[in-house]
Amino acid sequence: MGCSKRYNIRRNAENLPGEIDRCYTDNIMPFFLNLTSARCGWIPSNAEVPSSLAKEYKWINGLSVTEMEIMHGAYRIDNPNSLFLIRQDDFLNTIPEEHQKDFVDPNPVAPEKMKILKDMLKKRLGSRVKWYNCQFDGLRDDGTVRLKGLDGTFTSNVLEFYKKRIGEQYPLDNTELDPYQQAREAHESFMKSRCVMVLGRDSILQQIEDYVVGVAEDKAFVLLGGPGVGKSSLMARTADVACSKAITKEIPGGGDKGWYVFYHFVGAIPGSTDLEKCLKRLLKEIGAVTDNTMPTDLESTCQLVGSALTNTNTRPTIIVIDAVNQFDEDHQSKAVSWLPKKLAPQIRVILSMIDNSAPHKLLKARTTQQTEVPVTPLDMQSRTEIVKGMLGKYNKRLDAEQMNNLLSKESSQNPLWLAIACEELRVYGLFHKINDKINTLADGLLDLLAQVLARFEEENGGQLLVATLSLLECSATGLLETELLLILGDEDSLMPQDQNDQEKGASGKESKGQFDKLLPPFKWAAVYRALKPFLRPFGDSGEGRLDFYHRSLSKAVRHKYFLNDDDNETDDDSKDVYYWWHKKLADFFEQMEYLDRKLEEYPQHLIKINDTKRLKEFLTEWRIFDKLYHEEYSSKLLAFWRKAGGYAEMETQYQNCLQEVENDPHADRDFLALRCEHIARVFMQAGRHEKTLEVLRKAMDIEENELGGRPERMVELYDICARTYSEILKLYSFIERRQMNELRPAIEYGQKAIRIRETLPPEQHKFKMGLSLMLLAFNQESWHGLGGDSTLSSAEALKQGKKNIEEAIKIFKELGDDGHVAEAIMTKGVLHQRGSIEQLKDYEDAMDLCIQTYGEYHVLVSRLLLNTGIYYEDSGDYYTAYKYFKRWRHTTEEVFGLEHPKTKRAIDTLEEPMYSRIARELGDR
Repeated sequence: MGCSKRYNIRRNAENLPGEIDRCYTDNIMPFFLNLTSARCGWIPSNAEVPSSLAKEYKWINGLSVTEMEIMHGAYRIDNPNSLFLIRQDDFLNTIPEEHQKDFVDPNPVAPEKMKILKDMLKKRLGSRVKWYNCQFDGLRDDGTVRLKGLDGTFTSNVLEFYKKRIGEQYPLDNTELDPYQQAREAHESFMKSRCVMVLGRDSILQQIEDYVVGVAEDKAFVLLGGPGVGKSSLMARTADVACSKAITKEIPGGGDKGWYVFYHFVGAIPGSTDLEKCLKRLLKEIGAVTDNTMPTDLESTCQLVGSALTNTNTRPTIIVIDAVNQFDEDHQSKAVSWLPKKLAPQIRVILSMIDNSAPHKLLKARTTQQTEVPVTPLDMQSRTEIVKGMLGKYNKRLDAEQMNNLLSKESSQNPLWLAIACEELRVYGLFHKINDKINTLADGLLDLLAQVLARFEEENGGQLLVATLSLLECSATGLLETELLLILGDEDSLMPQDQNDQEKGASGKESKGQFDKLLPPFKWAAVYRALKPFLRPFGDSGEGRLDFYHRSLSKAVRHKYFLNDDDNETDDDSKDVYYWWHKKLADFFEQMEYLDRKLEEYPQHLIKINDTKRLKEFLTEWRIFDKLYHEEYSSKLLAFWRKAGGYAEMETQYQNCLQEVENDPHADRDFLALRCEHIARVFMQAGRHEKTLEVLRKAMDIEENELGGRPERMVELYDICARTYSEILKLYSFIERRQMNELRPAIEYGQKAIRIRETLPPEQHKFKMGLSLMLLAFNQESWHGLGGDSTLSSAEALKQGKKNIEEAIKIFKELGDDGHVAEAIMTKGVLHQRGSIEQLKDYEDAMDLCIQTYGEYHVLVSRLLLNTGIYYEDSGDYYTAYKYFKRWRHTTEEVFGLEHPKTKRAIDTLEEPMYSRIARELGDR
């Protein structure tokens, strides 16, 4: 039972049954452990038990509160999760006479009452009642009795009983969930936990409701406020109400399908601060992508989200994203880049962020402003209700004077301050001094948190508590409880020492910690009991990962334990402290075998301490490479290499790895060939084209000369070669004859890949076949443009290209992939004679389908606008060309941003003399 009984118990006998009721409300059938000895506890008189309580709980006169707890909590209900452990009476024989009074009830009726109680329990509950023994083991430093012998029958009974009952009540579900579905369920759990108590915010909630159900405003609704003002609770309530009303179709404008509600609480679960993951989950949930069309990097993901939110064919969707300013620092510049300037009429976007944070400044810099609503301070009535609600959960309350004293503090208008203050009062043990305690509460959020941390240190574990807070602060994604116990178990090097006193190994390097023993449970219990109200397990997944409940606590920890008085993170002392803790975490996760967890933490800490040596060693482990490798784009792997020394260093390291495999007499040649293919793909993704082709030649040599040229492997190698040469062609600014050096192999390898794919199972290769045909057709058009040669004439290249693009269109139509159908139709237009009516029709058809699929703002739309502008330019219709180039410029700015090279190219085009003159004539300048 998570019940608190520290003050106002005797003045309110009704507290205890109420606490048990709360456990049943929260847990349906809670786990109940009773330890019975020779004491029966306080027996209230009839006058001390209110008549309403006696009636409600069928109070039995003459029973102690402890006995009534047993009756109400387990005996009457026959709770199968209840266990009763009764201490043997002969235990008292081992206690010195001067200490026996601490274990014997002075009430003369106690022995008989306890005998009757034990007999009743055994008769009704049977095997759930067990006896145990223990012995006197001397005195502790504070003079209290220490016991021994509990690690036998006692501990085994408790452990085995609850392992069995937990397993039966919460059986393991081995079903593998889609990672996006897992994330949604975790966010739903967080939403449900935060939406319960939202007081004094009716006006803001009404504004949000009006935004959702009212006439479309084509812009986002942005909730602004400082730390702790209650933004997350408001957003959680918004998402919860929206979900409920969407299910019952109470929100107008949803059409036949109704509204879909997407919600994301940044920082609430592991991985939730990753902007790319968030946006990909959004795309997946609203049905804007398939597995084949999911974008491969953050930039393309942002572009596709922006397109989906402007597309009138996207399902009616309400998007709720809380704490946008908490997305990872390296994503801050793109934190709102996915948000288009103009939303489709069936899209609602509700965001929360700290005012004047980086994302807010990016929004304010836009020409089109969003709807901004500040979260104002709580009124007095709301504050009163919050205090009553928070303390009432534990059957505690303040009288009028105490309430006035608490709410007279200026910071009580901040919900987080108020919650922390209530928690401080809840655990305070002296009810008659509550007013004094209230008066000492610091009037300021960070000051109060500093005060709480100081109390924690004094009362609950000292350095162990500081170490726990520091480890959580430096962790990348929170820490599992088992991880904390192993790290804290190294008590000999628990805290940073002065630089001159740091222990060095023989080599002069700092020694690594020992993580081979767990912190004793009784020590952890003291720390966890104090910190529990300020920590949150991530979701209901059962994994027990802990992190701070609110980022303000993180800030308070940084201020108290990491920074000097000037709050400067860059001074040497602060850097040394950060280095020490990050190194400790790096050392711990270095020896972890669970790869998914290791990937979340280990590389992040190596980057923090600039340990490129270990980072390179980590990235060159094949099992790590396999986890980070992605056939389309290995974004995380490449990002880590940028921190580990860059792509040139990556080339060197992976070539060494391949050489080691080749030199290993026991290594399988098939294994080497596959490694070469994967490394080649990564090199291509990094733009290292020369090394890509070098590694591919090695792979093809092994496949063709040693492994029999297996078609399923050769097709992939040919495809990579074709794409690599095609990427090299993109580096040319203009069409030049010397491009044929790369164009020839691009075409030849593309043809080889297609010939093999035609022989392979279509269900596995159909989509790739479509992509290969489209790329080949584009390259064949380029060959035609360069005039061809004796091996392939210009006319024949064009003929083959037209045939290939028609086949690609057919494939994508069969797959129902409208986006790629539009791209293939555009490529078909490129193959037509420049300036022909057929070319214009294909561009227009592709544009219609593209806008229908992606919306107005998409990379393919920008390409079509450019191509159409060039069409009219070739035809001498410069005014119409200008209109398309102008739209092209607007679209590229929306899709790529003002500083992107493609946007700058569009701007430069409009700056050409012809189009500058037209702009002046039309009054655009």
